Amino acid sequence: MTKKILMLHGLAQSGEYFSSKTKGFRSELEKKGYVLYYPTAPNEYPAPDFDISELGSDPADASKILAWLKKDPINDSYELPDTTIKYLHDYVLENGPFDGIVGFSQGAGVAGYLVTDFNRLLGLSIDEQPPLKFFMSFAGFRFKPECFQAQYDMHPISIPSLHVYGDLDTITEPAKVESLFHSCVEDKRTFLKHGGGHFVPNSRGFVKKVGDWLSIVEEL
Repeated sequence: MTKKILMLHGLAQSGEYFSSKTKGFRSELEKKGYVLYYPTAPNEYPAPDFDISELGSDPADASKILAWLKKDPINDSYELPDTTIKYLHDYVLENGPFDGIVGFSQGAGVAGYLVTDFNRLLGLSIDEQPPLKFFMSFAGFRFKPECFQAQYDMHPISIPSLHVYGDLDTITEPAKVESLFHSCVEDKRTFLKHGGGHFVPNSRGFVKKVGDWLSIVEEL
């Protein structure tokens, strides 16, 4: 049976753009028999509504911003809209089931929240989506709004998780990455640093480390 991974892109990216930026990473996982799926966030917002410093990279389309989350500028907050939940529910049904989920930046934040209780939050049965086997977060974070906290506290992330942070990342602060890391069961979480900035590294040495971690997970 084909092994599948769900890949969630960052703010202002698209699935196609994210795919192009993770060639080395994808190649390493393909060697291990995985097929990577890159959905595109269903929500579009006018580009002027966003500060370019929030993005960490050029938008996939300069006229609009694609996002998994919906901003609430009045309260300086955000929410996970029903459009995202429905889209990912349908995407899993059409393309899954998936063995694991990988996210970058905002996509990692969304993935991290969802894996607290993936099937319930997306309204999927165990037959439609068997339990995920792993989660990888690149520059991911724990949602800050108070309305999300009970979910993390009552449902710690219990599947093996890899949390990756770049020493030169100026977009996602270390404390945010650590907050998601500490939302995971202690003996199932791994922290990995790289020497770059706000991106998914593609260097041969780094992706080998990811592959080695995944090999250990597959033996569990």
